[in-house]
Amino acid sequence: MIKQTHIKTFNKLLLVIAAAIVLYCIGIAVYVHYNDPDKYLSSNPDEAMPQIYAALTNKLESNPSKDFLNAVGQAYADQIITEQEFILLTLNNDLTISNDLFLEFKPTKKQFHKTWLNHQNTKP
Repeated sequence: MIKQTHIKTFNKLLLVIAAAIVLYCIGIAVYVHYNDPDKYLSSNPDEAMPQIYAALTNKLESNPSKDFLNAVGQAYADQIITEQEFILLTLNNDLTISNDLFLEFKPTKKQFHKTWLNHQNTKP
């Protein structure tokens, strides 16, 4: 009779430990899903950071010069702006880079692309 009590207690203890492990794994999965570091970077390692695309979008929305538009057109001809191309753009133009480290890459680049297409369509 004493042995069955110990076995039941041991089984309950195992169930509690298994439930704790499952909850811990679920917590880690949720944390990784919401804090996925890959959403802040491009899959292309040569492509610029999202803060750079945000800076270019802000400049495009503030009536840029034709020289800037031509330079962006040359840099964005392959649909990718590298950090070296961005440095060349900043040498000749006044660009303000966002210090928000949590800008997601895909929406930021999509906004830049949309703004760029708007400029292409409104060209005289």
